[in-house]
Amino acid sequence: MSKLERLEELLREKDGIVLGFSGGLDSTFLALYLKGLGKRFMAVTVDHGMLPDLEEIKALASRLGIPHQVVRVEILQDKTFMENTPERCYFCKKEIIGALRRFQAENGYEHVMDASNLSDLSDYMAGVIALQEEGIFMPLFEAEATKGDIVEFSRAMGLEAKPPESCLATRIPTYTWIRREAIERLGRVEQGIKGLGFSLVRARAHDSLLRLQFLEAEMARALKARERIYEITRREGFEFAAIDLAAYAGD
Repeated sequence: MSKLERLEELLREKDGIVLGFSGGLDSTFLALYLKGLGKRFMAVTVDHGMLPDLEEIKALASRLGIPHQVVRVEILQDKTFMENTPERCYFCKKEIIGALRRFQAENGYEHVMDASNLSDLSDYMAGVIALQEEGIFMPLFEAEATKGDIVEFSRAMGLEAKPPESCLATRIPTYTWIRREAIERLGRVEQGIKGLGFSLVRARAHDSLLRLQFLEAEMARALKARERIYEITRREGFEFAAIDLAAYAGD
């Protein structure tokens, strides 16, 4: 049995689904797959104040005809999260799961589903642990689909991978307190630089120094645009800004 056949089998008896939707390739593929199977579902994005691209997520869902809603949680008022320990992602995932379950209960859905895959065991272990503890159904994980498989499946349905996005909290070093104003500043820096035509940028705060990461393919252009980039970072109050000579390699 192929992985896609296994996925279809796992979903056969499932209907009335709340799907956690980040707008990344995994959740977008799964949303389109559910749509193709004729399932009743709602893709739900949990806005915790640290999404770098909420408007892009909304536009993506609209463009692909994915039923979509946004719910809000106030995790930036949670001291346990704001302390920014290595368990930060675990606590955040628990909040997201709670928000999805509340949406499920309030709107008459039967299941809560997540698009984590087998590769997340190494890339995002804390999130997978939280999902398993809460009994959240992960069909891609259960079908043993890896990130590479999902890229392949997505291409087959005409869906191309885009540069990855991640929570803005990943821009702040572990054990450095996470504050709303810092998250908002970093988000504005990244959006401003993307407005210059860059497909991906990570603005990582180190006290008064801002370290900027770009894709290898865009590094030369970033160096040429350094004056315009510096204007953006200075406007947000960063005294020093540096372009990381090691290109972006993941979060």
